[in-house]
Amino acid sequence: MSATFKEFLREQAAKEAAQATKAKDVVDEWRTAVEKLFRQMRAWLAESDPDGVIEIKEQQQEVREPGLGRYHVPRLDLHAFGTWIGIIPKARQTVATARPPRVAAPQRAVGRVDITDELRRYVLFRFRDGDRDVWLIEDADSKSKPFDHEAFEAALLSYLR
Repeated sequence: MSATFKEFLREQAAKEAAQATKAKDVVDEWRTAVEKLFRQMRAWLAESDPDGVIEIKEQQQEVREPGLGRYHVPRLDLHAFGTWIGIIPKARQTVATARPPRVAAPQRAVGRVDITDELRRYVLFRFRDGDRDVWLIEDADSKSKPFDHEAFEAALLSYLR
């Protein structure tokens, strides 16, 4: 009986270690995707706001997800004209589905980031297209479209007007 219990403990410990390694890899990949998205947003803001009217602060957001545990990812806080807009990663694992460009059937998103003022929100959903990320933005009417410079500015403008 003792050998069987010992084997059980070793097997479970090995499974736990493998799951922890896999979760860390997923979180690291998600963090990299969020950082890349934020670099793009900062570039768009630099182009659209060369005078620096919008104040940008980067902080860390704690996220808890089943299977991934507790982890930290960057978040952006934008301030302009007395208005706060948060760009907040919500989850790497989502249940949302949408149809990314050039795809026939809806797919499950592999990440969610909210653009919000805590009253309204736009939701960014991440999809993979080969080795690149494709982001869609969903507005309050649940209409989704590709997330690009124009969509980003339209979302921000809706909060700042």
